[in-house]
Amino acid sequence: MKTLKTYLILIIGLLSVTQASSQDLEPRLMSSVPTGGRFFIASYGHSAGNILLDNSLPIEDLKSKMNNVVLAYAGSFKLFNKLAKFDVIAPYSFAQFEGVVSNIDSSTTRTGFGDPLIRLSVILVGNKPVPLSEFGKIAPKKFNLGVYSRVRIPIGQYDPNKFLNLGANRWAVKFGVVGSYAIKRKLVFELHLLSWIFGDNNNFFNGNEISQNPLLIAQFHASYTFKPGLWVAVSVGRSGLGTTAVNGVDQDDNQNNSRVGVAFSYRIAKHHSLKIAYTTGFSIRYGADFNTFILAYQFLWFKQA
Repeated sequence: MKTLKTYLILIIGLLSVTQASSQDLEPRLMSSVPTGGRFFIASYGHSAGNILLDNSLPIEDLKSKMNNVVLAYAGSFKLFNKLAKFDVIAPYSFAQFEGVVSNIDSSTTRTGFGDPLIRLSVILVGNKPVPLSEFGKIAPKKFNLGVYSRVRIPIGQYDPNKFLNLGANRWAVKFGVVGSYAIKRKLVFELHLLSWIFGDNNNFFNGNEISQNPLLIAQFHASYTFKPGLWVAVSVGRSGLGTTAVNGVDQDDNQNNSRVGVAFSYRIAKHHSLKIAYTTGFSIRYGADFNTFILAYQFLWFKQA
């Protein structure tokens, strides 16, 4: 029979999965932009909900509230005559955790930086890299196919003497293939096939080790552009596999989770736009069943040639 310490380790493993992971729904990832574009993004996100565990565990009503402030910088450029984009994300979180462990009310808070993420995406088939002066003269392609890779760097707040941390203390890399098809330039359908690959956390609480198999993710997005700078999107995503092991012992925690979301973006001025997004889970087996609201501000400018 598992000890209470093992139960708590499993909880942290599930939280690490959530922080990485399949919770993000990103429509219009393959949208075309002129080369030389630079983006500054500041966003606020609020997530709240339950953390679902095995019913046999002596832990009840495990909940979390997280307020996240994220700063990001992105840019577009030409790479081997293909349109490429990169982005860097730095999150800062205010998190609260509550639960009942063996009939004892328990709670804790964490405040600090999470693990930053860096991503590179490339459109292999479809829209070509062109500067701003030529961008409006070329009709966008109906079909685009691209790939991307995102790396999570384990330098966020982490203390091996604590169970709950904002950083995961392990490397994680996401690989993705994304295809999109546009109808009359207004309606765009996207399919994302993704996988997170995780390193091990060899310095978990009290000398324990957590490892995880690859997590597979599929997402479908449909977006409609009313006019340049004004669009709405609906999304659905499902993740699977990603089972974990504690000290080499496999756990029965296959991540069969599904989420839906909606996003709306509006250009408030020539170089300024606002985006509102909401996501929620509708079929969660293990991990965070969060409702998440995001408000993001974006400033766009172009690098001088």
